[in-house]
Amino acid sequence: MKKSLYFLVFLTIGNYCFSQDQEKLPVKPWKEIVEINSFYYNSLQKWDTDIRVKLEGNYTKNDSITIDHTLKKLDALTETISIKFSKTEKPNFKINFLDAALKEGNSYTTSSFGPQKQGQGYTSCELYIYKIDATDTDLEIKKSLESRIAKMLVGGCFAYPPIEEKRNSIFHSIYGHSNYDIPLNHEDEAIIKEVYKKGFEERLAKAEDQFEDSVTKKIQDAKISSRDRSLWWVRNPVALIFLPALILGLLGLFFINSINKSISIKIKKDWLRFGTIALITLLFADILIVFCVSFYDFLTIPDDYKNVRIVRNDTIKSTTLFLVILFPFLYLFRFIELKIQKTAKNLFTKTGLIFLSTGFLPFACLLIVFFILKNALSYQQDYYALSKMFLFLMAIASLRALIGYFIFKERNLIIENETKLANLRELKVKAELKSLQSQINPHFLYNSLNSIASLAPIDAQKTQKMAHSLSDLFKYSINRKDKKTNTILDEVNMVKTYLDIEKIRFGDRLQFTVDLEKDLENHEIPLFLIQPLVENAVKHGISKNEGQGNIGLKISKEQHEITISVSDNGPNFPEGLLSGHGLQTVFDLLRLTYGDKATLNWTNKPEKMIIITIPETI
Repeated sequence: MKKSLYFLVFLTIGNYCFSQDQEKLPVKPWKEIVEINSFYYNSLQKWDTDIRVKLEGNYTKNDSITIDHTLKKLDALTETISIKFSKTEKPNFKINFLDAALKEGNSYTTSSFGPQKQGQGYTSCELYIYKIDATDTDLEIKKSLESRIAKMLVGGCFAYPPIEEKRNSIFHSIYGHSNYDIPLNHEDEAIIKEVYKKGFEERLAKAEDQFEDSVTKKIQDAKISSRDRSLWWVRNPVALIFLPALILGLLGLFFINSINKSISIKIKKDWLRFGTIALITLLFADILIVFCVSFYDFLTIPDDYKNVRIVRNDTIKSTTLFLVILFPFLYLFRFIELKIQKTAKNLFTKTGLIFLSTGFLPFACLLIVFFILKNALSYQQDYYALSKMFLFLMAIASLRALIGYFIFKERNLIIENETKLANLRELKVKAELKSLQSQINPHFLYNSLNSIASLAPIDAQKTQKMAHSLSDLFKYSINRKDKKTNTILDEVNMVKTYLDIEKIRFGDRLQFTVDLEKDLENHEIPLFLIQPLVENAVKHGISKNEGQGNIGLKISKEQHEITISVSDNGPNFPEGLLSGHGLQTVFDLLRLTYGDKATLNWTNKPEKMIIITIPETI
């Protein structure tokens, strides 16, 4: 309880610290800076390196003097970078004076920037100076040099559609990079100065919070208002997307579940099966995210603001990169959860570890990635985003831990019940086996005593020998009273003793052979499995013959199965063979010991024979 209170106090203090009102920034120029940075497809950009300028083309000495004066003026505004003409350094800002207009397709090209890495600023550019219109004079072009060079320092423009009446500025979206005579005024200089001050990113994050209602929300409202607000989907884009996204999500779950069932049979390795399903799930999640983001933008962004494609390529790239990074972490989480399930025995310990692995572990991984990309947590916006992500992960972890608790509890109950049922089944099998063995003994005793009774009036010496053999046979049975299995060799010896008893009764009319492979002599089989088969051959085969009767016992191994066959030359097997008590007992013995892995068959052609096939191991 104390730990929970400490944790809540810690969260409260942390939230209080992050939510403290910061020092208010001035409306000018920060309101306009936030507006420039909030422009949907052309947010604020700046230079990361010092600027070294070189002039090229047909420029004059006066052009060079004018530009040198402009560079000194702009260099005084930029605290974090220097701006000057290139002397020994390699130039990264080229100003090219052209005699003819430079066109790409139907549009004029007035500037171009070099390649940028994700999250970084400008590193090189070219500015083209020429006459777009024949009426443009050299003086008008030279007057625009200062504003055009200044505009190259800060990428971006005011929001369009405009949220309010705007002043004349080099950042006005209707001008762009043109040759129009737009003087560099003090408000634009203030924007450039703030952008290139130390700690600009931190102050920008504060400004976005400060001017969220007055700028960011107005820009969003302006985009929507430029569309027909009477249209239901313009006013409620989320509601329109929700149902298709839900249907797509359910279809995806059904599809993934079907694939999981299919590959569970084909792929036996757990890590490979998990990786396949995880990859398919991430691919589907990527499709779902791209669908929601692209469709939302398509519904809400007006055509005169930006011609938005139905499928956003930038969203495809960003989500794919994120999911590729996430993929190995899924293996890590899977490994941890398997370890938890194997090692943790206590229900509450399992639930707690699941909570930690779902909440704190992903957050720790997120922090590591953040530190790699950002190097340090220095902005209030970053702290705010991380705190929201932390609370979100904690909510997911709590929900998953709660579900996991009930799953683990149900699984423990199932295992406990299955253990009890298994114990009951084992007791039942033992009782049935004992019952079968107790049935075999009286059945055999009944037949043997009948044989002794029939011999007593005829031959006293044979009767005595038969009684001794019967005594040996019962001694064998008594010594193995508590055993369920015996070696094949002992079972065969017991059968030989039984046949010796029957041979005293039948004399030369009974002949028998035993064929046992040497490797199978010490193999364990159920007790009294062979004797009822041989007894059945004597009772229903040899005893019906008037001439000589032959019984053959053969035990062999084929691949991973053992075959026991008993043949005789008596009358053919009738229909309903198992109605005989002895063979029904053998059938039950096989069922209880081997389940459906053992077979019992009989045939009359080409040789009368009964055959048992059992697996090599019980």
